[in-house]
Amino acid sequence: MNLTSSTALNRTQRVVLILYCLLVLYCCLWVPWHVVQTPKHDEVRIGYHWLWIGPTEGEFFDENATPDLSIIGLRLLAATAIATAAFLLAANWRAGQQH
Repeated sequence: MNLTSSTALNRTQRVVLILYCLLVLYCCLWVPWHVVQTPKHDEVRIGYHWLWIGPTEGEFFDENATPDLSIIGLRLLAATAIATAAFLLAANWRAGQQH
């Protein structure tokens, strides 16, 4: 398969893509944890910890802590929006340099 210059990724776009993949990995491994208190269904955020360790110490340690999926989703959404904008700007920047 022969790629033309219009469909091939330029170097800047490849860098943006690699940084985005690293950022997604970071967002999925270094996660916010919270505890839902049953009577009032209040959420208490207890901080960020590695996914495989979880909160193991500190003032708010609780064995029932779970990853806060809403914040993880927000972080992934923000990372995707920023990376998409950077990817498109890199494509436009490259096109502007060729003319």
